[in-house]
This record gives sequence, structure tokens and C-alpha cells, in this order.
Amino acid sequence: MHPQFSQLTPRWFNRAFVYTGNIGDFRYRFATDKENQLLHAAVYTVYCYEVATDVVEHDFSWDEEGVEALKVWLESAYQAYLQK
Repeated sequence: MHPQFSQLTPRWFNRAFVYTGNIGDFRYRFATDKENQLLHAAVYTVYCYEVATDVVEHDFSWDEEGVEALKVWLESAYQAYLQK
């Protein structure tokens, strides 16, 4: 698993309402939904989230199981990006 993904924990997401990051042109975005205890995740490439044409989104529960599923999903998306 990429080191940037392995550091994610439910507590880590208390840092900000929206967090973006990248590994080269592979970009990701997390938005927290405290009311529903959800993490909205998106992956995309090259452009910013608002104008990217290849955004793939998924919601995860904001707990240990949800964050572990998010990390697996991110790693899978990253590996697919590397294969292109």
C-alpha cells in the first residue's frame, strides 16, 4: 500500500472538511460529512476536482471498517492508474 494511504485513520479525517492530495497526476479528494458520519472520496487525474472529466467517487463510513475499505479502494484506483 502506498505510504500516503497507509497513514489514514478515522481520527486523521478530523483535520479538515475537505482534503486533497496527489501522487504525481493521480489525485484524490476527501470530504467529510459529520452529520451522516460519511467520507466522500474521489479519484481523478490531471485537472482539479471541479473540472476533471474522469472523476470516480465513492462514499465510505467514517469508522475503522470504512477507512480500511477506503484505503483498499484508493490503492486499487492508484494501481489501475499506474497500469495506464
